[in-house]
Amino acid sequence: MLLEEIYQKTLNIENKFTKKKVLFIPTESYDDPSITIIEGLHKLGFQILVYKKSNINSWFCNIIIDNLDNIEDKIDFVISNIHWGTRWSLYEQLYHKVPYILIDGEDRLHDWSKHKHWKRSSWRDTIECREKKYKRNPPENIKDKDLSPYRWIENVGNYKPDIIFKSQKYKINNDCIYLPFGIKDHYFDYNQNKKLDEREIDICHIGGKCGEYRKIMTEYMNKYDNKNNFNIFNNLAYGDMECDIKIKKYIDTDKNVHSWHRWRFCKNYSNTLNNSKILINHGLDKYYAPGWDSKRLWEALANGAFVLYYKQVDFDNSEYPIEEICKYCKYSNMDELKEKFEYLLSNKKLLDNYRLKFIENGKKYYNSETITRYFLWNIKNKCNI
Repeated sequence: MLLEEIYQKTLNIENKFTKKKVLFIPTESYDDPSITIIEGLHKLGFQILVYKKSNINSWFCNIIIDNLDNIEDKIDFVISNIHWGTRWSLYEQLYHKVPYILIDGEDRLHDWSKHKHWKRSSWRDTIECREKKYKRNPPENIKDKDLSPYRWIENVGNYKPDIIFKSQKYKINNDCIYLPFGIKDHYFDYNQNKKLDEREIDICHIGGKCGEYRKIMTEYMNKYDNKNNFNIFNNLAYGDMECDIKIKKYIDTDKNVHSWHRWRFCKNYSNTLNNSKILINHGLDKYYAPGWDSKRLWEALANGAFVLYYKQVDFDNSEYPIEEICKYCKYSNMDELKEKFEYLLSNKKLLDNYRLKFIENGKKYYNSETITRYFLWNIKNKCNI
């Protein structure tokens, strides 16, 4: 099994990095896979250095520094990610003495006019599209603000990453390494440890206000011939929100510029996951938008639900295959989905066996430390450090 091979060969890889420090030159927007890596690095003993101010993706552990003089002599590598607000100009103060690592957690290419038949962006394509939407090269006082009044971008300049990790990776993205979203520690904070027979919802589909796939699945479940009288939840899950008190001021005052609201957690949403036997997970919008990976699968796993998921056939997670944590999870079309959930719900013991194996393997292979060791192993071996 590939996941077990990766798990074994990457154990203690963190000890191969002598400085145990990284410089983080990040986007100003919430970026899920980056948070997994930052959390994992922190737990593995790395210090996360950020320039002049804390960041939405590393606030829980970052150390603020005020200058970059000789910084590359003190760190193992530099991490950046993309969306808006990445300070590419800071690389002009560096000398590329250490590897430059890029995490591309972007959802989609938002302007397909250049690649109508490709429909998968490189990181530079994505940035080029952002340049059309956001203010370019704002003054330094705007860049230094904890909360920006608007979204902005800097010119990329001569920046060139040594390795690109990509979450929404398709087969055409052959210059990238797949990086899953994975499970954050705080996902477990709301786990109620319910057994299968304590979960009242047989089939759960949490829809949304937008997205083609969401609408298709909502309509399908509404029309489903429920001859077995399954208890089906096919609705939204909104309600009272909770957040860490340390970031409440940012959540309350950010006008959806940085997306600090994504750090909130909804009690009603959590209760729904904890009360579900099977969760249906699919892409949000279209085949290429925003891709396959999302928070919901990992939140459901952390709260004890079994997940049936749809994954696009040319989505490339072959370097870290989720299929190995439970081969029964994936469905290819609506007929297969219906066949699987009806079969499982008529065989509760088998469902529970699958569910427990899914959770056990998911926790082992998709927690932030394990994924970060996979991340570090690729850096160590591909950059020859």
